[in-house]
Amino acid sequence: MNGISTTKMYKNNQTVIPSFIRKKYGVSENTIITWIEDDEGNITVHFREKVNFEDMLGAGSMVKEKTDSVQLKKELYK
Repeated sequence: MNGISTTKMYKNNQTVIPSFIRKKYGVSENTIITWIEDDEGNITVHFREKVNFEDMLGAGSMVKEKTDSVQLKKELYK
């Protein structure tokens, strides 16, 4: 469903994400919402899940290539 929906801004700068958007993009209380404004003033909204420490455990073990942090830093500041 593509559509337009309106929401109200409440006292504490809170608003409601329309239900069809929440369902379509799986938005829950753990969702991080990123608001991006381009040069023309258009707003883009992105949803992503909050990542906790347990989610990150073992993520580095998937990397097969060895890295040298000192060398990476040198290349960054060339």
